[in-house]
Amino acid sequence: MDRTEESRQEYKELQRRVKREVSKAKQEAYDELYTRLDTREGRKDLYRLARQRDRDGKDVQQVRVIKDRDGRVLTSEESVQRRWKEYFEELMNEENDREKNSRRDDLWNRK
Repeated sequence: MDRTEESRQEYKELQRRVKREVSKAKQEAYDELYTRLDTREGRKDLYRLARQRDRDGKDVQQVRVIKDRDGRVLTSEESVQRRWKEYFEELMNEENDREKNSRRDDLWNRK
C-alpha cells in the first residue's frame, strides 16, 4: 500500500472515530436536556423558550424602527405601523404608467 492509500485509510478511521464521539456527545447532551426538562425549572425554561421563539418568528416585532418620507427615524410601534400602512397604500394604489413601463421594457429587451 502506498502512502496516499495509507493516509486515506487513516483519515477514514479518524473520521469514523470522530462521528462516534460526536454521536456520543450529542446523546449525552440530549439525556442531560431531558433530565432538566423533567424538573420544574426545566418546564419553565421550556415554556419561556417556546414563547420567545414564537415572538421571534413574527415579522411585525422584528421591525422596530423605520424611516418616514423625510428620513426621520420612527421608533414607536404606532408610528412604525402607520408608516407601513402609508407605504403599502401608496404601493398598491399607484397608477399604472404605461409609457414608463414600455420604456423600461425597451431597456430590458435591448441586446
